[in-house]
Amino acid sequence: INRGAVFGLGQGWGIFFILFTFVAAAGILWAVWAYGRTSRFLTVGLALLFGGALGNLWDRIVAGEVVDFFDFYIANWHWPAFNLADSAITVGATILVIDSLFGKNHD
Repeated sequence: INRGAVFGLGQGWGIFFILFTFVAAAGILWAVWAYGRTSRFLTVGLALLFGGALGNLWDRIVAGEVVDFFDFYIANWHWPAFNLADSAITVGATILVIDSLFGKNHD
């Protein structure tokens, strides 16, 4: 359970994160409308970001916190807990970085 954001930062800022997610989702939808037809790769990255944002938004609104259910240990080493929405955001952001570095120009 995470009442904050990345790695638990911002505990207790739930309303801020809800509002920020609405603004970010609107920005993502605008980017899909403006640039989505230029690259299928870019569209997939934006869709993953959008889906991940909505998944975490749903948790924040319904449960008041984000439910992180993947929790991995290797011996004494612990990876921070995360969920499927976090994974979608990470993969989507990675795709956007790759597209911005190696994709065709977006005017």
